[in-house]
Amino acid sequence: MTTRMIKNKKGFTIFFAMLVGSLALAVGLAIYDLTVRELELSAAASQSQYAIYAADTGVECALYWDSKYGGSGSAFGTSTASTWGSSVLNCNGADIKVTPPPAADVTRYTECPASPSAWCTSSTASEATTTFSVSIPSGGTPAQTYCAVVQVSKVTLSGVLYTTILSRGYNNCQALGVARLERTLKVNY
Repeated sequence: MTTRMIKNKKGFTIFFAMLVGSLALAVGLAIYDLTVRELELSAAASQSQYAIYAADTGVECALYWDSKYGGSGSAFGTSTASTWGSSVLNCNGADIKVTPPPAADVTRYTECPASPSAWCTSSTASEATTTFSVSIPSGGTPAQTYCAVVQVSKVTLSGVLYTTILSRGYNNCQALGVARLERTLKVNY
């Protein structure tokens, strides 16, 4: 009778070991999956931060040159009667007069020529829009260039000049093969 009981319990130890092993493997895979997702989320948040900082740099550049151009006036046109962009404007160590929007963004701005080599501009008798880009090289590892495409629109209504600055910041200026994030800041005054 004892021999018969022992024969019935021989597979129980292996079954119990496989059950515990399977449970441990399932828990391990679940933890691994959560870790991978958290790392991806962290990387996306970091790249998003670069894009918003690029947009902020574009806004600050436009605000500076809107109020400090040649000691008076604005660097940006207000109508067809205005001339603008004749002097070199410099933001973040780069000449923004000859820097077009990144090739990936040119089609978004209808006032840009097919292959712009200077500011993109459009204007009517009472309004004008100037579009330029600012590059922001990073000193970190890996080396990456962030950029912002900035539109400065000026409209005169009933003798009052209204300005809108729209800055689109990008975590990467390349169009293809990279996860490219865009963050936008808008300033009205």
